[in-house]
Formats: sequence, C-alpha cells, structure tokens
Amino acid sequence: MASAIAVRACQIGLRTLVLTVDPAKRLATALGLNLNEIADCPVALSPQVGEENCAGSLSAAVIDSKKIFDQFIRVHSQNNEITERIMRNRLYQQLSTTLAGSQEFTALERLLQSVENGKYDLVVLDTPPTKHAMDFLTAPERINALFQDAITKWFMGSGDRAPGFLAALVSKGTRTVLKSLEVLTGGPFIEELIDFFSAMRGIQKILRERSQRVEALLKNKQTRFLVVTSFDAAKLQEAKYLGTQLKNLGYHLQGVIINRAFPIWLPAPFDEARERSPSYEKVWNFYAQFKDYYSIRYSLYERFAATLDKSVVLMRIPEYQQDIHGIDDLEKLASVLAEL
Repeated sequence: MASAIAVRACQIGLRTLVLTVDPAKRLATALGLNLNEIADCPVALSPQVGEENCAGSLSAAVIDSKKIFDQFIRVHSQNNEITERIMRNRLYQQLSTTLAGSQEFTALERLLQSVENGKYDLVVLDTPPTKHAMDFLTAPERINALFQDAITKWFMGSGDRAPGFLAALVSKGTRTVLKSLEVLTGGPFIEELIDFFSAMRGIQKILRERSQRVEALLKNKQTRFLVVTSFDAAKLQEAKYLGTQLKNLGYHLQGVIINRAFPIWLPAPFDEARERSPSYEKVWNFYAQFKDYYSIRYSLYERFAATLDKSVVLMRIPEYQQDIHGIDDLEKLASVLAEL
C-alpha cells in the first residue's frame, strides 16, 4: 500500500521516496526489485513506471538501521579517535541494533535526512504494524531521555574519578545481577557501560537535538498519517485505537485505508448467463449468499466510520485475486486510490 501511494504521488508529478523498515523486505517484493537493489540507497524507478503514466519520479529504500546509526556517529563526532572508540565498544555494537528505540530512531533519522535534503516533494514511510507503531513513534522521546546529561554524568562521574568508580557505588546484590549481563559484551559489563557513555558524551547533545527535530517533523501539519487496516472487527478496533493514540500524541491522521474490504464482484453479464443455463443456478445461489455475507459485514464498516472524525478520509480497497507484484500491479492499485 505504501508503494501504491508512492506510485500515485509520482503519477501526479511529485518527486517521491518510499522508505521501509520492514526486515522482511516486502517493499522490494511489491516493487518487483531484487533486495540488493534497494538495500542501502534509493533507486530511481521512473523508467520502469513509464513516461506516459508518470510525471514525477519514484525512488525506494530499505533502511539499514545499523548502517544509519554508524553513519550518524561518524558524521556528528568531532574526534576520529572517539568515533573509533564508540565503534569498537562491544556494548554499542549490541545497542545500536537491539536497544529499545535505536532501530526506530535510525529509521526516523533517515526520514528526517530525506526531508531535509530537499530532493523529494513527498516521503512515504512504511511503519511497523499497530502493536509496534506506538513504540516506533515514541522512539525519539526515549532516545532523548536516555542521553540526558543527568544520566550520562551518573555513569561517568566527574573527570577526576577513576573509570571503575561506579562499581564501588553499586551494591553487592546489584553487581551480582549485572555480572550476568556480561554475556551482552563478552567482557565486564560495567566497564563497557561507562566507556560507552563516556564516548557518547561528545555527541549526545546533537543526538538529542536530532530526536527533537524528528518529533517536530512528525507533528508538523505537513506530515500526515494513513492507517492501513483490514475488514475485520479486531483489526478495525486496532485501527480505532491507533487513531486515538495518534491524536493524543499531536499527530495528524489524514485517512484510514481498509484493505481487502470486499471482493471484486462479477460483472452484470453473469446475471444474464444464469437464465440461459440451469447449471448456473447453484453457482448463482452461492454467489448471492456470498454477497449477502459481505453486506452483513458492511455494518462493521459503518460503525467504524461513525467513530472517525469528519476530517479523516475513509477508503475501501477491493481484494484482488492475485498478489500485488511489480510496477504494473502497483499502477492498477494506484488508479483505485485515485478514484476514491
């Protein structure tokens, strides 16, 4: 769906980039590209879309969280020695990929870079599903909190203290617990922790500032959210919850897309064919029951629609018989979006 939105934006003349943090690389599958083609950087797709259909440009990228985090450190560190010290720190090597909020932060940092470089009129970011979306959107706040001066100083202490002073301040019971965490780094966990915060101190201000800029970008009126859900009571409830949370956080929900909301019904000539052959009667009865089933399910849709703010656009996308794969299929899906 993110790819189809990007294709539609391209068709109306926008320079568009679509980004994803999905480790399954489904963006590449939808675009019909080799995973390696968009593993590290955007790839221009305009020639594949066709000049007759696309007035803008389309690029795509799968975000490499570890690479973006490393790049962030190297760009903003003023000291090469400190940079290499961070890179060698075994705790950083773990935290840069597994720390709660680190992958989300790098994805949002990549989003911010893409907006700031001025190359694109529209950047489409494909975020995780609902159960992870809130963690994703609050990542800048958590990263900002982690690198507050008070926390860093607690780990570092004043400059005239020995590097291992923290161990003396930690109770014996706590040290026993921390001892078990040494498997994270293969070495003394406390010393790695102190070294990590000591090395990061030089860029923590920039890191906090970038986190704040990301948060401001997400709350900017030009940044809009589209919630993609399915025609299922539980999923619609999740979408309602997410919409409420977005509003509470100060984000702007522009629309809800109900994907696979209904099958594409048979054309009218099918009705005439059943009159010409008795063999069509059983098939027709099943078909009629099937349509009635979906008619009943539409009550879910109506109740959900009633809960949305009037400013939120609600779109229903039909279920296709085949998977969406490649630019041609995405163009068809984009044309459906254009008609809504």
